[in-house]
Amino acid sequence: MWPNKSGKVPKGFVIVVRKGVSTMVSALDDYNVANLGFENVTIFVVSTTGQGDPPNNMRQFWRFLLRKSLSPTMLTNVRYGVIGLGDSSYRKFNFAAKKLNKRLAQLGGIELLPIGLADDQHDLGIDAVIGPWIHKLWEKIAFIYNIPNININSNGKQLFERYDVSIIDDCDETSTTKMVSCLETDIYMQEMITRDDMKLGVIIENTRTTAEDHFQDVRLIKIKAESITYEPGDIIYVRPKNSLKQIEKFFNLLNDNNVPLHPDMIIQISEKEIKVPCVLKQSLTLGEIVAQYWDLNYRPRRSTFEILCEISENDLEKEKLYEFTMPSGQEELYDYVTRPRRNIIEVLADFPHTTSKLNIQLLFEIMSPIKPRAFSIASSMKSTKDEIHVLVAVVNYKTKLLERRLGLCSNWLANLKVGSKLIFWIQKGTFVFPSNVPTILIGPGTGIAPFRSLLLEKAAMKQDLSSCLLFFGCRYKDKDYHCKDDFIYLADKAGLQLFCAFSRDQEHKMYVQHVIRKNNLLCWKFLQNGANIYLAGNSKDMPNSVREEFIDLVKQNGKLTHEEAVNFIEQLEKTNRYQSETWS
Repeated sequence: MWPNKSGKVPKGFVIVVRKGVSTMVSALDDYNVANLGFENVTIFVVSTTGQGDPPNNMRQFWRFLLRKSLSPTMLTNVRYGVIGLGDSSYRKFNFAAKKLNKRLAQLGGIELLPIGLADDQHDLGIDAVIGPWIHKLWEKIAFIYNIPNININSNGKQLFERYDVSIIDDCDETSTTKMVSCLETDIYMQEMITRDDMKLGVIIENTRTTAEDHFQDVRLIKIKAESITYEPGDIIYVRPKNSLKQIEKFFNLLNDNNVPLHPDMIIQISEKEIKVPCVLKQSLTLGEIVAQYWDLNYRPRRSTFEILCEISENDLEKEKLYEFTMPSGQEELYDYVTRPRRNIIEVLADFPHTTSKLNIQLLFEIMSPIKPRAFSIASSMKSTKDEIHVLVAVVNYKTKLLERRLGLCSNWLANLKVGSKLIFWIQKGTFVFPSNVPTILIGPGTGIAPFRSLLLEKAAMKQDLSSCLLFFGCRYKDKDYHCKDDFIYLADKAGLQLFCAFSRDQEHKMYVQHVIRKNNLLCWKFLQNGANIYLAGNSKDMPNSVREEFIDLVKQNGKLTHEEAVNFIEQLEKTNRYQSETWS
């Protein structure tokens, strides 16, 4: 799996509990792995990416753990716990966490409590597993260190403040013009000085690939940048900004509740308990922080309600907030936040008396930073030098709430004008495309992006594309056939074998798996000739349907039993001949 198109980026971090119950929290790429064998209690929080791989910031740590020279008694005195953050719609659900848990045991570690496998597909989200797991964790730690009356649900005034936040210039002027100016800067420019991988790009084209009367707006966005290098399958990361409408709502909310904070205030942040992010080490206006650092579309989790509950002095609001923090109130919290996709601004508006108690320090505790969004690169350096193309489906949908839900990054990108600038960086993707190997490519919808990159690259190198089968799917041939001219050209001029499924252009729905079924003999021939299968797209139903179709065609054409056909496909997956990049 890979981060979804709305922007979730997999991470891993470690929590270390040392004697005297002092603790340390660290991202895994910042942790000194040489200390691991000397820790008392270590808690790992890990997500999964790629083909069941550890996240990028865990890869160096994981390579260390896999060293054959490590002693099987290395972690004999270390108690550990692992909790995975995953999504059960992916085949390799929480695979990285499972592998880590197993490896720690192989090195002699003492499992503090069974691995927790949090599932984003659960009605209550990952909190359904995380809450009970953390409760059991503290019970174990309390027993080990003989700590009486440890109570993680304490309602005492014990707020944990990460940073020291101060206002060094208190200006009270608020206007739409001032808020617009907060979007005209880029607070990450300074970070570019210390990060060689961060680049500045300019939008040179922003074209809608779907018909104007189609329900979905999809954009092919072209970015011009110098000194860039990438390969087919690579990923571009961008950090979006909030919309002017959301920024105005946020400051209007503060004003309506008599919170004396304004866009022009200059904020200074210094370290208190947690390392200050690089971007916050500079002096910024509150307007810039609201516009570019805090995610105003963020859906609050239980921890947010715990903080609000602690500061609330209104009995009615405090009672409801407390209910949302308790295990018995998680169903109601799900119905209030998750189901309707209620964001932080809307939540604060529903608790006005509590919101009136906010200050700049507390905002840094309840607000969540904008996370970078990842997109598959849809272009080839050999075809369009110094350009990166991305295919973006603009998120815009209804819930029971009055206002439509708009994806933060996709709408920001869709509204960028030619000449607009953005900061980005490139990382290796999960796909591995060996040269001179036949390929079967399945990319419905925007899943076509990495395959456009691959095919344009091959065509630019004058390679014959007859060894490539491309299965593309969309609703209508004339409404959402993304990059149609490119693929028709590659089929006509370079030999690409192109097969399309237009699901709504006939009475019965036709999906990519049905077109694969129609061409099962050709697919089998490709597999017999050593072809690799690559699949990209939405993780909901399509990946499993396509996989089942390949199992059936292997069974039918190879004269195998169902079990033998399943084993055949599983072997392709284990040897990276069947690769998937999907998102929810």
